[in-house]
Amino acid sequence: MLREVKAKNPRTARILKSREPQLIEPPKRTLIFHGAKCPQVVDTVLKTFHALTKPHNILFHKKNENIHPYENSESLEFLANKNECGLVAFGSHSKKRPNCITLARVFNSELLDLVELMLLPPRDGEVIPPINELVMDVGLGLRPMMLFTGSSWEDPTSTSHIILKSTLLDMFKGEETHQIDVEGLQYVLSVAAEEPQEGLSPVIHMRWYRVITKRSGHKLPRVELQEVGPKFDFKVGRTRQATPEVQKEAMKQGKRPNEDGKNKKNIITDSIGDKIGRVHLGKQDLSDLQTRKMKGLKRRAGFESSDEEDEPALEDMMEEEISEDEVDEVDDGEEEEVSHKKARKN
Repeated sequence: MLREVKAKNPRTARILKSREPQLIEPPKRTLIFHGAKCPQVVDTVLKTFHALTKPHNILFHKKNENIHPYENSESLEFLANKNECGLVAFGSHSKKRPNCITLARVFNSELLDLVELMLLPPRDGEVIPPINELVMDVGLGLRPMMLFTGSSWEDPTSTSHIILKSTLLDMFKGEETHQIDVEGLQYVLSVAAEEPQEGLSPVIHMRWYRVITKRSGHKLPRVELQEVGPKFDFKVGRTRQATPEVQKEAMKQGKRPNEDGKNKKNIITDSIGDKIGRVHLGKQDLSDLQTRKMKGLKRRAGFESSDEEDEPALEDMMEEEISEDEVDEVDDGEEEEVSHKKARKN
């Protein structure tokens, strides 16, 4: 059951109304802080998230003790609700779970789901430099192009990878827009997962690349990727998924102002995204169609009889003319026969 908070005064009612779900949600803010122990590598990860999600985040520099998200989440929920943050990135270090980063999402003032990332030491003897020595030439408020590679992200049975992918998308997607300037696409976030093996969790590699365009001699430029920032390798640790009822409530979406919520007939969307509609016209009435008038088709002044009345009169005239001709032909034929008979007698 979802917790229901009732307002005791108008001021509290206004605050609760501002926190209600909106048709178009603003970008989620991320609360970034660490526990009592935070090594340099964990601090580098947290500050890298802080640099790439500006200005939609809050960074705490002081240590916070007695915060255990999986055992007791009240302190975490209190800090997230107080700062109006929907995402949390918490760094900690212990003997049992060294270099641990916990990502959490908050819904209705309670934790929705949790995923734990166990940071692995760099390969080939590399050392993760501190954040002060890194050069991240990324403008403020720019969103990355995110690339998820590996079969684990598409596996429906891998709950931990599904939660991690959804959390990273919520963290870096920024504001929702329908038009994007190409010049704003300056860097790529690549999250690659190795192929899973039996009994072993796949290693996940997180890399950042800067997009560089060069002349190619054609209309389209040649695009190259330059690796920038630190390299993070980690494994997925503990996860906690939301209950089906809370998950369904959190994913509910309202109708947009220009959407009816019903499928309109005779309207389809092609592969490019353009709407194509079919229009059905009614039967046309051609009786009132304006055509070119001929002089011979015009009616005479004072002649009001219809076409049906004119046809019998024409037929009678034709019959009279034919009958007079036939009579003349018969009379001529009789005169010729009489002249032939007289000639024979003589």
